[in-house]
Amino acid sequence: AAVPDASAAAPPPPPAGAPAPAEVPAESGEEAPAPEGRPAGIEGEAPGRVHPRGELGPLRVGFVLSLAAFLLVWIVGSIKFAVDGSLPARLALWGLLPEAYAAVSVRSVVALLRLKAGQTPVVVLQNCVCDAGAAELADALRRYGRKAGLQALELPHNPAMSGAGLKHLAAAVLAEESPPLQELDVSYNPQLGDDGAELLLPLLKPKACQISELKLADCGLSVSFVERLAAKVATSSLRVLDLSNNVLAGAGEALVALCEAPVLEELMLGWCRLLPEDVAALAEELPYTSLKSLHLGGNHLGRPGLATLAEHLPRSQIDQLGLERNDLETGDLGPLGEAWAKRPFSRLRLAGNRMSQAEVASFIRALKSIHS
Repeated sequence: AAVPDASAAAPPPPPAGAPAPAEVPAESGEEAPAPEGRPAGIEGEAPGRVHPRGELGPLRVGFVLSLAAFLLVWIVGSIKFAVDGSLPARLALWGLLPEAYAAVSVRSVVALLRLKAGQTPVVVLQNCVCDAGAAELADALRRYGRKAGLQALELPHNPAMSGAGLKHLAAAVLAEESPPLQELDVSYNPQLGDDGAELLLPLLKPKACQISELKLADCGLSVSFVERLAAKVATSSLRVLDLSNNVLAGAGEALVALCEAPVLEELMLGWCRLLPEDVAALAEELPYTSLKSLHLGGNHLGRPGLATLAEHLPRSQIDQLGLERNDLETGDLGPLGEAWAKRPFSRLRLAGNRMSQAEVASFIRALKSIHS
C-alpha cells in the first residue's frame, strides 16, 4: 500500500498578515485556561473549589444554626419565666433591672426571695396582692424569709386583699420558721375594717413576735377597735403605731390607754377627726408616757386645742410634734412658744395652716433665738 507523504498531509501555511489559528493544547494532562467570561472551577469537585456568591460554607451554616438555637432557648426561657412570674426577679439578679422593679407582683417577689443569695430586708407590694397572693406570700415568708433576712413587710393600697388574705400573713408572721419581722404596714386598705385588723392583734402578745412598728392608716377602723388594740399594746413591744386617716372621734379614753404602752415612742393620729375632749385627754396623759413623737395634723385643733396641748408639753418627752392643717393662725401660737421656751423640742411641723411660709419661718426663728 502506498504510504502517504507526511509533507502532503500538513496544512498549507496561512497567508501573510492572517491571524494565527488557535492552538489545540496537547494531551499532556495540563488543564487549559477557562474561556473568557466563564468562572474557573465550576465543573468537577476538585480541591480549592470556589463557591459562587450566595452559597454558604459549613462554618457559616454552623454559626447561623448556633445563633438560631440560642435565640430559641432565650425565647422559650423568657416565656417560661414570664409565665411563672420570675422574669423581673431574674432580670434584677442579672443586673438588668433595679431590684425595686422586681416588686411588680407577688410571684416575682417570691422568686426574688427564693433565688437571691443576699439579704432582702424590705418587701413592698402595692396594688397587686389579692387573697390568693397573700397566701402565696405567706408561704414564701416561711420558706425563704429567714434566708432573706426579711425585717419589714409593706402592703399598702391592695384593695383586692381581704381579711382572709391577712389571716394567712398573720399566721406566717407567728410561725417559728418565719423571720423575726419588725415592721408590718397594711395602710390604705379601708376594706379591712375592724374585723380584718382584729386578725393582727395576736402579733402583739408578749413574746409572740418582734413587731415594733404597726401601720394601720386608713384601714376603716373604729373607736371600738382602738379600745381592743389598747388592751394588747399595753404589754407589747410596739414602738411605732400609725392610726392616721381613721375616724376616731370620741376615742379619748382609748387613746389614753394606748399611750400607756411601756415603750411606745411614736403615735400618728393625723386626720382622725378628734374632738377637743379627745385632744384634752391625750394631752393630760402625755407627761406620763414614753411618747417622743406625736402627729396630730388635720384634726382642726384651732386655738383652744393647741392651748390645751401646749399646757402639758413641757412635762412630756415629746421631741417631734406634727400640727399641719389645724386651722392655726399666727396669733394662736403664743402658748406653743411658751411651752417651747420651757422645754425645746427638735421638730415642729406647721404647714397647711392659716399662715404664710414666711410667718411660719419667722416663728421658728423666734423659737430658736430663745435658747441661742
